[in-house]
Amino acid sequence: MELVIIINEMAGHGLAKKRGNRLISELTVPFKAEFTTHIGHATAIAQSYSSKNSATLIIVVGGDGTIHEVIKGVIGSEKMIVGVINGGSGNDFGRAFPIFKNAQEIERYVLKNKPFSRKQDIGIVQSTNGAEWFMNNSGFGIDAAVTHSVNQSTVKAQLNRLGLGKLAYAFILLKELKKFKPFDVTVISNGQKYTYRNSYLVVASNQPYFGGGMKISPTSLMDDGLIELTIVHNISKLRLLAVFGTVFFGKHTKFKVVKQHVAEQFQVIVHAAVIGHADGEFIGNAPVDGAIYFKVSKEAWQVATN
Repeated sequence: MELVIIINEMAGHGLAKKRGNRLISELTVPFKAEFTTHIGHATAIAQSYSSKNSATLIIVVGGDGTIHEVIKGVIGSEKMIVGVINGGSGNDFGRAFPIFKNAQEIERYVLKNKPFSRKQDIGIVQSTNGAEWFMNNSGFGIDAAVTHSVNQSTVKAQLNRLGLGKLAYAFILLKELKKFKPFDVTVISNGQKYTYRNSYLVVASNQPYFGGGMKISPTSLMDDGLIELTIVHNISKLRLLAVFGTVFFGKHTKFKVVKQHVAEQFQVIVHAAVIGHADGEFIGNAPVDGAIYFKVSKEAWQVATN
């Protein structure tokens, strides 16, 4: 089995670079190291190895954005297996999917006669803006507004240096919430139509976590052929903050203002130009009154399991 290391040295404000260098210095088995230099580069690297159609373990050292890109590059391949060493600031992937902790674990895996992997689902969000994959979640609303602002802000970097990176989301939520306008959303699933007024977010999940550890969809599984849709609606901004505090523990689903649906696919109509994301990356605004489709692609890629 060929071993390839893909490192995004910018991820985690230097954390991925530090862990990548350590990994390279400690590995004693043959490997190739690749370093990303721009957005989309990790996808291109992964695709180049996938096209060889030979058994390959790709270890990603980076954050969720880099992992997202690598998985995009190996979708549908029976030969490519993805492994991860956390190197980002949010690391939601590592909260739900198996990861490696060090070079020794990777070496033991590569040297096995039959290294074990597990096929995983991946989500798809599609609209007039195009289509995008998501391994974690995708949505429209205050979560996307906050995530986009966090990615553009210097506050996140400053808090990361103090070991308080998780506070960035909460800090910017307060800022974004002041100017955010709730929206109406229509959900069509399994032949049923639902309308939710004054909504703050609608998010489809393939695994439980988003936003650096918030358990937005507690029952989501990555290999069950289903996605979960969460809507928060008809709630004041003050009460939303109270509910927000329970999301880290997955307790928000007990509130009547939080609604969840489970299906293989959803059609969602957002009645406002609300910002959207896929795995924390900006995907444009929702087409006003236009259809957005959330779907699941079953067993689309493979993750390494120890």
